[in-house]
Amino acid sequence: MADDYPRNLTGYAGNPPAIVWPDNKRLAINIVVNYEEGAESCVLDGDEQSEVWLTDLPGILPKRSRYYNCESVFSYGARAGAWRLLKIIGSYNCPATVFACGLALERNPELAVAFHEAGWEIIGHGWRWLDYSNISETDERQHIQQTLDTIHTLTSQKATGWYCGRKSSSTRRLIIEAGLQWDSDDYDDDVPYYVLIDDHYHLVIPYTLVCNDCRYAMSPGWNTPEDAWLTMKATFDQLYRESQHSPAIMTLGLHSRISGLPGRANAIVRFLEYVCRHDHVWFCHRGEIARLWREQHAPPSYGTFR
Repeated sequence: MADDYPRNLTGYAGNPPAIVWPDNKRLAINIVVNYEEGAESCVLDGDEQSEVWLTDLPGILPKRSRYYNCESVFSYGARAGAWRLLKIIGSYNCPATVFACGLALERNPELAVAFHEAGWEIIGHGWRWLDYSNISETDERQHIQQTLDTIHTLTSQKATGWYCGRKSSSTRRLIIEAGLQWDSDDYDDDVPYYVLIDDHYHLVIPYTLVCNDCRYAMSPGWNTPEDAWLTMKATFDQLYRESQHSPAIMTLGLHSRISGLPGRANAIVRFLEYVCRHDHVWFCHRGEIARLWREQHAPPSYGTFR
């Protein structure tokens, strides 16, 4: 068998490092709101076709002209959905992380300011909501810097991490060059880990596509808010049970145009009400997880990396 197989199928081999959360809480919960509206594929921006991914429209096919229904779905997320999620999550005094496309923020600066004033952490999510494996390294580098500059200009925040969603083979090297400390562009573990990129150990905080409202637009997926609630509750219950022995992390992934709809937003209310009845829960920013992990688990020395 070749020694240069690029995938790591061993991980922590069933023995992940322990982590201590503030006040000895057991389960860290990070709510992520993906904000992509206005940055999706659209012929208005010179793209060959309108967006078809996570549009929540049945039977949608690529179209080489303006797709007005699709544009309206995304516009809803910007005009109404994001504001609803801000109010709901804020009413429980929970922090959140925003995976934000730079162009989406630039086109809705009032919302960018609202995210910041709510105490939410804003993380880069690409300049456009595109598949970056099809974009040149030069353009991707420029998009990364544009996104980071826009976040800082609009909110005074300096992003510490990145989530592309559809990364290229160069993405991690480029975000390291840009000074970012971590990313969430993998789904392969329950806890953070380091990857070796050239001579740099880079931190990965795995994301989720299970407790993620993208399931409404995927098959098989969620058909109703009840499906969402049951998945979120089952995930929380299992992780809360496991956290009695080893502190754990739960991520909840939301989208403004999806969970920002009234009926679906109700599932988020049910989840937050349920979780807030439990002790030993710590709601946090993703960057706080990164900071604590680095403090308690420094990057490995050469020769000990799994």
